[in-house]
Amino acid sequence: MSSVSSSIVMIIVFRFHLVNLYNEGEWFNADPEVVIAQALQTGGGPNVSDAYTINGLPGPLYNCSAKDTFKLRVKTGKTYLLRLINAALNDELFFSIADHTLTVVDVDAIYVKPFETNTVLIAPGQTTNLLLKTKPHYPNATFFMSARPYATGQGTFDNSTVSGILEYQVPPNILLHSTKIPLIKPTLPALNDTSFATKFTNKLRSLASPQFPANVPQNVDRHFFFTDQKPSRPETT
Repeated sequence: MSSVSSSIVMIIVFRFHLVNLYNEGEWFNADPEVVIAQALQTGGGPNVSDAYTINGLPGPLYNCSAKDTFKLRVKTGKTYLLRLINAALNDELFFSIADHTLTVVDVDAIYVKPFETNTVLIAPGQTTNLLLKTKPHYPNATFFMSARPYATGQGTFDNSTVSGILEYQVPPNILLHSTKIPLIKPTLPALNDTSFATKFTNKLRSLASPQFPANVPQNVDRHFFFTDQKPSRPETT
């Protein structure tokens, strides 16, 4: 006679109320739950979105959405930290601010060796921290912040561009003679510019340096053995 004993460990997970740190990155003229249900039913990707958004706003390049434009107001001679996240979970995106240079300092919560670029490539769900140095003097212009997809596959995607506006606060010692000032647009890479994408990702390097050393353990004192099993179903004919 033999007996078998077993133990059950119960883990109770309570609901955690997350703060909405970012707005949705894509706009669908349909119920998002229906879009997901259709994708699950067909086994394919979700339907193409009707627009991208910046902070939940589609911007002036789409029909009837000029009033729904995100505007970032800045001062001259300042350095701003921009926390960028690609909440459009179906596409990689190029992002650029017209006539401004961005410094990449962090990707996915990991510091990288800072490097300057005019355009950022950001993958779905990825986060990137950027330093934006504003112009030393009032430029008498506004600037588009734009994003559009990077796509090299055969599938469909939202081939459109979303834009917000970077505008400078007018110093008190400057008198504007007209409310109409130039709006400058950035030059984004081509939709399938693999060369730019490769050069950008090759610049992502660890911050490790004599000033910021990456000290990792040199002596191994524990060994782990991991197994992974996937269920299989025999094919029937």
